[in-house]
Amino acid sequence: MTFSGLFPFVLLALGTLAPWAVEGAGNAFKAGDCPPTKPAQCLIYEKPKCNNDWQCPEKKKCCPDTCGITCLDPVNILNPGGEKPGKCPVVRARCMMLNPPNKCETDSQCVGELKCCEGFCGKECMVPVKGKEGLGQADLLPPSSLSLNPLEFQAYKQGDS
Repeated sequence: MTFSGLFPFVLLALGTLAPWAVEGAGNAFKAGDCPPTKPAQCLIYEKPKCNNDWQCPEKKKCCPDTCGITCLDPVNILNPGGEKPGKCPVVRARCMMLNPPNKCETDSQCVGELKCCEGFCGKECMVPVKGKEGLGQADLLPPSSLSLNPLEFQAYKQGDS
């Protein structure tokens, strides 16, 4: 086999090794948090400009933006993911969207006392609740709750009390 016949195989081998040569490619995230998304109505969602932090230049992170996903400067690099006091409110309904976009990832991305909680359709900044109203073990639905009829579910909930 001549060199010209080996050339495609050499390129293929180099192509499979290239992702491992990127510094930090094995890590899932870069330091810091994504900035909170600004509330706005989008007419068209843009094609994602990245899939993970390592596709972004320098210290930028792959983050949800108002109308898509793009590389943005991180926030809270010194204290990433600082959890705020309080419990997230229970949201019993869920949207039907597969992988809904999150408006926040950690409490530190929310202003004031707001916490980053699972909302109706993805994570969002919410007012925390105090006491029993927060997400507790009794508020979690059993895996089979979608198949329970209302009477069976009521019996399940009464068994938790």
